[in-house]
Amino acid sequence: MVRALNWSTLGASVRGASHETSGQKNQDSVRLKNPSVGEPYVLLAVSDGHGSTRSFRSERGSALAAECTLKVLGGFIRWLGPEVPLSTVRRQAKNRWPRSLVEAWRSGVRADLKANPFSPLDFAAFPEPAPVIKPGEELPGSAYLAYGATLVAVAITPRYIIYSQLGDGDILTVQGNGQVSRPLPRRHEFMANQTVSLCTNGAHHFFQVRVESRRTSNPALITASSDGYANCFGSDEGFFKVGADLLTYLRTEGIAFVGESLEHWLRESSQDGSGDDITVGLAVRSGQN
Repeated sequence: MVRALNWSTLGASVRGASHETSGQKNQDSVRLKNPSVGEPYVLLAVSDGHGSTRSFRSERGSALAAECTLKVLGGFIRWLGPEVPLSTVRRQAKNRWPRSLVEAWRSGVRADLKANPFSPLDFAAFPEPAPVIKPGEELPGSAYLAYGATLVAVAITPRYIIYSQLGDGDILTVQGNGQVSRPLPRRHEFMANQTVSLCTNGAHHFFQVRVESRRTSNPALITASSDGYANCFGSDEGFFKVGADLLTYLRTEGIAFVGESLEHWLRESSQDGSGDDITVGLAVRSGQN
């Protein structure tokens, strides 16, 4: 018998204060899935488009990444089934799901390009001509770079939690006592605006993936965010306090209040901090499961 899952999701994405000044679009995307009958799992996906000159379609790339994650990660969980040993989950989560996600994202890029081809003007400032889709031929790296985006994703099932990350961004877990930690280590080489992403050659090899049993690790709150959020704070201590504060608000004011306030809080953080786009997805546990 499959147990019910008393988790809820909410999220928000705001255009960075510096991007509002420059006129640049919000490059971030967030997609959420709440548990439902027949699909007792929660999904969070947050993607941050590069937004650089070469990645001029990265807002589309991040949307594709978040949408592909819900489809591919959900399909992966269904493929595994409810009784699979955790050793199998861990092995397949580190190999099968990242490869499938990258393939789906690249396929989405090709479909978007077929519907909306590059123009010569798109590549006027670059040394190479605009890539063109040719039957039977792979696109050059410059085409995928135009859609470049990172990804943080979380899947919560009745038996286990999958934490996944490609490139920068953050996942935090908040225990019932307010203790905050990162299930995946922060990669310091990503801190100077250099990061691997879905457009990186062999991107699936660079995924960080961790699978935790719900019996030994059962946080009250999980947050997934683009790197613009953590960059608003001078230290992990300040950023971690946000996680603890969010749990306090959820308990004292309720999920509706946090949902209504989240966008305002993120906008204030961008204005006072990094100036970057900020996107957050939250998974909140209620009851005993």
